Amino acid sequence: MARAQAGMEDAWAELVHRHHAAVFRSAHAALLSRADADDAAQEAWIAAWNALDGFRGQSSFRTWLLTIAWRKSLDRRRSVAGWIRMIRIDRSDEDGEGPPLELASGEANAEDHVLDGAARTRLKRLVRGLPRAHRDALLLVATQDLPYADAAAMLGIPVGTLKYRVSDARRMLRERMERVGRPGSPSRPSGTT
Repeated sequence: MARAQAGMEDAWAELVHRHHAAVFRSAHAALLSRADADDAAQEAWIAAWNALDGFRGQSSFRTWLLTIAWRKSLDRRRSVAGWIRMIRIDRSDEDGEGPPLELASGEANAEDHVLDGAARTRLKRLVRGLPRAHRDALLLVATQDLPYADAAAMLGIPVGTLKYRVSDARRMLRERMERVGRPGSPSRPSGTT
């Protein structure tokens, strides 16, 4: 980090190499679109490079960087064009790539693969239907390998609030999944047990 702050491009390149996947995951969690996440990640790297002299080590470099990526992603999401893209994604899942909320599969057979795909699609829709604060907390925690304290700092909320939102989001998902039937299994008709 000190070498990158001193202007050594090879040090900066190493930081990009180490952290780009996490930056992309953070942007994708906020935007739910690969194309928008790519753009937001690039904006985050540019902003981080421009603010590199201002990094004081009050948090880890990774947390600082992911906070920049998250804020750039939220800026993009709040834009009018971002709203239009989010509506389009809700209808068509344009790139076939949702947040990495994979269900376990054992590669058993083609039928299982189709059912897993249907389950993932259903789960993505249910996640998109969560209140934004809950969805953001859940996706940020589910798609990153960072401590709750760092995720809470990125969202600008206390750790307890983050934990509550993640727990509540999981509860809402469970309830909604039970109403529509378990992912990967046929929906139960009303009145059956």
